[in-house]
Amino acid sequence: MENRNIVTMILLFLFTFAIYPIIWHYKFQNELKEKTGEGFDGLVHLIMMVITFGIYAIYWQYAAGKRLAKQGAPDQAIIYLILSLVGGSFFNPFLMQSQANNL
Repeated sequence: MENRNIVTMILLFLFTFAIYPIIWHYKFQNELKEKTGEGFDGLVHLIMMVITFGIYAIYWQYAAGKRLAKQGAPDQAIIYLILSLVGGSFFNPFLMQSQANNL
């Protein structure tokens, strides 16, 4: 999986007015699919998030945590799910990328 600087990610998330998060989701999902063979490709992933009005995004964050755990990262899927449910899903991409960087 591609190493990304977390500080740069935060700045891009803030200053691209929600364009970079879309790009990150697309790329990260493609990388997860390539490594694990599970889930949709990046484009279908984005379409599913739009069609389900974000409900799929909540499931995906949990599933992505499980897929990262299969790659050798600590299993933080429950943390991603809880953050998603209480409105803290903004932090999940940074936590996921941090885990992916450590693999």
